[in-house]
Amino acid sequence: MAVTGSLQVKNGYYYVVLNLYDENGKRRPKWTNTWLPEKTGNKRKAETLLREQLAEWNERNVPYCKLTFADYLKKWLTGMEGKVKRTTYRSYCGNMENHIIPYFRQTGVLLQELKPYHLEEYYESKRKAGSKLRSEEALSPLTIKHHHQNISKALADAVRKGLITVNPAAAAKTPRAEKFHGSFLNTKELEEMLSLFSGSVVEVPVTLCAVYGFRRSEVLGLKWKHIDFKMKTISVCETLQQDVGGNYTDTPKTESSNRTLPMTDSIYALLKDHKRKQDQRKKVMGAYYARSDYVCTWNDGTVITPNYLTRTFHSVISKSNLPNIRLHDLRHSAASNLLNMGFSVVQVADWLGHESASTTLRFYAHSDASGKKSIAKKLEQTMKVG
Repeated sequence: MAVTGSLQVKNGYYYVVLNLYDENGKRRPKWTNTWLPEKTGNKRKAETLLREQLAEWNERNVPYCKLTFADYLKKWLTGMEGKVKRTTYRSYCGNMENHIIPYFRQTGVLLQELKPYHLEEYYESKRKAGSKLRSEEALSPLTIKHHHQNISKALADAVRKGLITVNPAAAAKTPRAEKFHGSFLNTKELEEMLSLFSGSVVEVPVTLCAVYGFRRSEVLGLKWKHIDFKMKTISVCETLQQDVGGNYTDTPKTESSNRTLPMTDSIYALLKDHKRKQDQRKKVMGAYYARSDYVCTWNDGTVITPNYLTRTFHSVISKSNLPNIRLHDLRHSAASNLLNMGFSVVQVADWLGHESASTTLRFYAHSDASGKKSIAKKLEQTMKVG
């Protein structure tokens, strides 16, 4: 049904009044002040505004409703549970419930009234001190971009459902984020780092992260059925995630994260010895051993949790003379060192399980001082200047 409307005069100004109806068929007139005083010459201008608004609403061809953007996000969030990975859903909940929904509930802006500038005002508000939940700091531009991605996803679904015709987030500008520069250890530092964990319960996962650039969830999700000693390969097929309810297994982050990698001789020896010790403990402890197929376990067979691995790694590194890197920075280290060794971006992307080589370039393409010196030396040999 086409939207109709008329001009009305109120308090000495022309108003555009649209005859809108909600999803139940109840008339919900929408009044918009043209800010044109009722005087000669302004009526024609007001009629032009009326025609423009009628054209806009008829082009939308969507029922008018008073659903606020905050209420829509709440419904959208509820509907996303079970449709995405649990880690992704937790991220949505954290951003939406702690930041986005409370802000837009205060503004009261309707879903159908949402404009790009509303979103830009939100992003700007999060750049102010005190935006973090338990800190006086502002949110980083990168975090705000993540909020923008969540909002854009929710609005794209609103377009698909016919609630709105365009996605306001597509035109909204986000704060400029600084280029990511992850910390990393060179090959010599990695050797020193690995010696710190020798004999530790986390020696195996830390070593595998250093060599293969595994994500925390990938290395802890490894099972012996994924280790082929005959072919000397390691396959990433499952991940171990940690939630408030405990650990659970999931599929890898992306399709390309499913990958099979060859073992180095040292990794082969490490895993062989680790398997032998696990089998011995199973025999000695009997029923007291927590039987599972996981590679990275405590001495009693209990699976090492993701948070414990992170805390232990930080505790050891922070007491050393090495750069105070995070566990995930071992992934940066693996990528950077492979690139410095001369392997192509495509090869490194395949090794890390990235969806595309552009991801590798964007996040992990670091060059250390020795790599730059090698380039300078090569240039000196091939280009004589002066």
